[in-house]
Amino acid sequence: MKTAASRQKQTADCYHNYYVSKGDERNDPLRNPGVLFQNLAFEKSIVEALRKIGLDRNTWKILDVGCGAGFSLCRLLNYGLEPERLFGIDIVESRIARGRRRQPALNLTLGDAAAMEYEAASFDLAMESTVFLQITDESIAQGIASEMVRVVKPGGYLMLTDWRYSFGHEGYVAVSPKRIARLFGVGSRTTLVCRTRGALLPPLGRLLSQYVPALYFPVCEMFPFLVGQVTVVLRKT
Repeated sequence: MKTAASRQKQTADCYHNYYVSKGDERNDPLRNPGVLFQNLAFEKSIVEALRKIGLDRNTWKILDVGCGAGFSLCRLLNYGLEPERLFGIDIVESRIARGRRRQPALNLTLGDAAAMEYEAASFDLAMESTVFLQITDESIAQGIASEMVRVVKPGGYLMLTDWRYSFGHEGYVAVSPKRIARLFGVGSRTTLVCRTRGALLPPLGRLLSQYVPALYFPVCEMFPFLVGQVTVVLRKT
């Protein structure tokens, strides 16, 4: 059985290697025109999901699991939420340090999402973005999922913005409906609220975004099986 220290090191190494291999510019629309519409489609799926659950900007307390440098939390700031209600946790020290420099008002914590120090039932919403795709050790994934459920209030929400295909990459595990049901106890600990479609499969989406952007969203609507990223919302029972 893995110790907490070995689990943390494995998870930290996984994300460090991802950032090193992909680079910060990979998903930067200012430098990479292939991701502009992918980012817009991501945001569309998140906005539609938040509309469906009736996000309360004035009272909700929100946690971003695997928050990185706080990009997703900054999006919520743009939606009108106050920084004191926004929390994030990440295991990569350099990402947390960068987030604290950029947005010092956010509550960012360096820590292991599979063993969070937050009290039970602390948050109205716990969310993640492209976290579970990159976790190939299911014991670690299960630990993170269980902690997300634990820290959410009864009747609160979990929002998973992730990829339902693994693209044949051995370093990815698809976040399929079956995997979500297994990790989050859909039907016992949680219930499904909604699914909203987001970005196209990356090779096609980046091609369209760069060269034929007008076709990006029509292709999403006409060929839903080509949409790889989905936002799933669960409610804690």
